[in-house]
Amino acid sequence: MSGTELQNHRIDIECEALNGSNLELPGGLVVTINPFVPSLYESDSFTPTGAFPTMTLVQILGHVTFSEFESERHAALDAVQALWPQVRMLFQYYLQGNTLMFARIAKQQLGLDWDPSTNHERTTVAYQVLGTATTIITGATGTTSARVIGRFSRKHTAAMHRHRNHLLAFRRRGQTSAALERDLFTELNRFVEHHESWEMGLLGRFVRPEKKDAFDELVLYRDEFSTVRDLYQHGFEVACKCLWPLVAAQNTVKRGSPDDFGDVHPGSVPMNKRPKSLEKFDKLPNAYKIAYVAQVPGWESIADLLRNRRRNAIGHATAHHDLQTGRVVSDADPSGMTYLEFLSETLGVFEALSTLAQVLRASRVASSPDFDCPE
Repeated sequence: MSGTELQNHRIDIECEALNGSNLELPGGLVVTINPFVPSLYESDSFTPTGAFPTMTLVQILGHVTFSEFESERHAALDAVQALWPQVRMLFQYYLQGNTLMFARIAKQQLGLDWDPSTNHERTTVAYQVLGTATTIITGATGTTSARVIGRFSRKHTAAMHRHRNHLLAFRRRGQTSAALERDLFTELNRFVEHHESWEMGLLGRFVRPEKKDAFDELVLYRDEFSTVRDLYQHGFEVACKCLWPLVAAQNTVKRGSPDDFGDVHPGSVPMNKRPKSLEKFDKLPNAYKIAYVAQVPGWESIADLLRNRRRNAIGHATAHHDLQTGRVVSDADPSGMTYLEFLSETLGVFEALSTLAQVLRASRVASSPDFDCPE
């Protein structure tokens, strides 16, 4: 079955028996399958939950929540198809330093009514447009990005005004941040290019706790496991490389230096692994980096989006998608998770990347050559 619109939809089925039933029975049989909606394999009528895709969503989500889900999902699809190509073009010109084409796209395609003539202005415009698109694609339900970015912005601004060494640290890391910026956008673009393969991860954010068991009994008939796992793993790694501005701002506000981690450390970090500088922090295992960020009030959600234990299970060499049970399992995690949960984890990594892009934006502006900063 292929096609996204009625006029180009094609179905090709070769089948002699369905669930052991003779297809020539009086009245025939009806097969209704939507590869985007979890279904009940044993279904032989429209009656049980999981038989009729739209009704399944209504039964489990409820009419109001179903409408909200559909609204966010279609907004994301529209952003991917209509907005992202323009965002991608603008950001690529930004990365290339092509100021002429950057200004032209910003004005003609995105409606900017002023000329971004300086480096930090172009950085601001590029990241604002990027943030608009990724926010729509992520959806509004269950997101914590605004809180993380808001608290970081206040800390970073306070640190810049009160402590010159905070600005100097960002300046020293300017070239590294530029390379990380390119890697971050590359990953976001890969996620969007393969959006169809993981976009139903959004559904997990609308399922009420009391209805979760009902969804766990259903199977999502999609299998892009290798593609989505690659997105998940690479996105996870890049996101963890972007955590340093968060701890730098926290260190400066609390102790006057971005390199000062003080004497309050996460309990999971061994004594001999506790960093003495941002450079040492960069070399920590991802789990320890996440722990330092998550111990700051308001940033706990980073650990929810970047769950290292789940990452180890998904990335395990034996991890695979069991098509009969619809679960992602491995030797390290035999019970595994449903494929829908796996897609929800992938959406979480996309949200983390989108959030940290706006955090990284602050480092790019701070290190702009537009501003004088004598050593």
